[in-house]
Amino acid sequence: MDAAVKLREVSKTFPGGVVAVDNISLELDGGVLYGVVGPNGAGKSTLMNLISGYMLPDKGEIYIYGVRINDFHEAISQGVVKVEQNPNLAPGLTLVEHLALLIPGISIKTSGLRERCEELMNMIGVRVGLDAKVEDLPISHLRVFEIAKALLLCELLHEAGRKPILILDEATVFLPIQQKQTLKNILKDLVSNGYTILLISHDLAEVIDVSDKIIVMTAGKIASIFRSENLDVSALIKSMFDVALVTESSRSTPSIISDEPALVIEKLNVRDDRGNLVVRDLSLTVYSGEVHGIAVIPGTGEKELAECMYGLRRAESGRIILFGEDVSNLNVFQMRKKGVSFISDDRVRDGIIPDASVEDNLTIGSESRFSYFNGLFINSMERRALAENLIREFSIVAKDLKAPITTLSGGNMQRVYLARVMGGHVKLLIALHPTVGLDPMGTKIFFDKVNERRMKGFTTIIISPNVKELMAFCDRISVMSEGRILGTFKPEEVTVEKLGFMVSGVA
Repeated sequence: MDAAVKLREVSKTFPGGVVAVDNISLELDGGVLYGVVGPNGAGKSTLMNLISGYMLPDKGEIYIYGVRINDFHEAISQGVVKVEQNPNLAPGLTLVEHLALLIPGISIKTSGLRERCEELMNMIGVRVGLDAKVEDLPISHLRVFEIAKALLLCELLHEAGRKPILILDEATVFLPIQQKQTLKNILKDLVSNGYTILLISHDLAEVIDVSDKIIVMTAGKIASIFRSENLDVSALIKSMFDVALVTESSRSTPSIISDEPALVIEKLNVRDDRGNLVVRDLSLTVYSGEVHGIAVIPGTGEKELAECMYGLRRAESGRIILFGEDVSNLNVFQMRKKGVSFISDDRVRDGIIPDASVEDNLTIGSESRFSYFNGLFINSMERRALAENLIREFSIVAKDLKAPITTLSGGNMQRVYLARVMGGHVKLLIALHPTVGLDPMGTKIFFDKVNERRMKGFTTIIISPNVKELMAFCDRISVMSEGRILGTFKPEEVTVEKLGFMVSGVA
């Protein structure tokens, strides 16, 4: 019987000489859920793009159930469906219009598909009007739609006699625990019906929980394959990294917290792009030198709150006081001059300039560090030195600073963005879902930099659904639900379970 997926000496090299997939031969059985793990830049997404026909190998052969794949159309006709690492949706189209484009090259009626897509999204736990435009929806809702759309396409292929191979590339990163559990049950049912599933995730606990087998990739190669049953986790980690995982002990730096507030928010109300009030009478105090966490379910007003604090979005009412000064409704340029910086949740779309080089993406916004006479003259050597220093500090894998940023892996592009934002020590950093899509090493680098800020007395706000991370690294954690702050706690005053219940609106 033919393997579900077979690779024979497959390689892929990007411009600049980056070898993303290095002579891989592999056979994957059908009806198995494979977790795919490895550090950023290991080649995971590239390998999945090759299997799905999104990319063609420089050499080697790829087979799906014995049929050689030469392009995307052949892959999908054989049952391969992929949810990409970053949302691949046209901003100006509605969700239902994307359903009409479900099968490439064929326009189809959406009447029956609409109801089934809504049913699948409801099963996962998200209710979204399919007539909404992509550009008006948070990334968490877009993620659930893409998963539902992929499941719908798999169902159509299954009805046509195919054995679907579903690839989920970091597709669950914005889902809260309850939705991940629901999706896990859906995936297990699909595997029992003969589906093959490949799940890329940096959440090792999730991968271990849901997978039958775990594929470890490093440096473009398959390092090892583990069975999840009776797994030796230490052996898995050793296979992935030469460094220790981030642990609670990483929060070792004593905080230098002042009695003076860095940020005071008073009865803030903010609307989203559709005019809905998503931040309601929110009040919050963050002290100077504090690492302050805000635990929240993605897509429930946290992005609008962060954008309002940074000056990207106007408040409906309420006040924002920064270091004693009322800065309500100042614009982003004014807020940056006052020492505020922001890490977006959608770091590739909001933080990367695709047509620019690695060096450009690392140094834009830091011109004062390498230019003179109000920017009239740029010292190219100082600029390059800054970029090289950030490459080292954030362990970014990039062979050529002048190469386009798109030649890097998704994880390394995110590190470039983090390096640019965190490379200068601003007084207040607002980080929205900062560790999403980062491997454990990248997560460790982020929190090491947060600790450096803590030592210098700078203030950091981390907004995240990852309650365990917030408990491990923050001086205090506030819980945001239904647009309000329900309470603020020191880590020793609360449990992970209690925070989880509060964020979910149960308690």
